[in-house]
Amino acid sequence: MGREKVGKPRKPGKQTPRIVDMPNVPAETKKNVVLNHIMSAEDPVGRMVQELTQRKYGEFTVEERDVLDLPAEEREAALTDLMFYASARVPADAPMGAQEAAARTAANCQQALARLRPLVEANG
Repeated sequence: MGREKVGKPRKPGKQTPRIVDMPNVPAETKKNVVLNHIMSAEDPVGRMVQELTQRKYGEFTVEERDVLDLPAEEREAALTDLMFYASARVPADAPMGAQEAAARTAANCQQALARLRPLVEANG
């Protein structure tokens, strides 16, 4: 089994790396962590996903803008996923909790897209 990285403290003065800069993390995982951060960073499930990923790969930081630094294929997939979730509709007969979660996720994705689109267009 792999060693636990959570218990190992970072050297003093050493900066915590961004997930997109970590070579030991697969590109698909990077994309999923960044999307999770955008869609549900405030939810307990979102925090749990980040904690589990940190347990496996070590401590990291993640920000909305990290989507721009993903490899090209994952960046396009992430932006497509954001557009999908931003436009998702939940049936009116769905449970109230599901409707609220979907509305919150859609709003988070719409806001993120509004902030990221100009940056994506500026970077080509």
